[in-house]
Amino acid sequence: MLRANIVREIEALPFQEQFEMLEYLARSLRQQSQAQAAASTTSGTLTDAASALRSDYLDDPELTAFTALDSEDFHAAR
Repeated sequence: MLRANIVREIEALPFQEQFEMLEYLARSLRQQSQAQAAASTTSGTLTDAASALRSDYLDDPELTAFTALDSEDFHAAR
């Protein structure tokens, strides 16, 4: 359906139904906008953080000291 047809159909509705349609569309657009913003923010933030700390984990043995224990069975210590 073309945009002009949709507008004509909405204009043909009673005022209260037009208002309800507007509220529905505003709520839907807000949810979509928030979902996109959250997805892009989280992805960018984690990528930036990983990039910023990469050299630290590659060059600082204190940050990776416990990886020497990775081969040990964690539950065997009980």
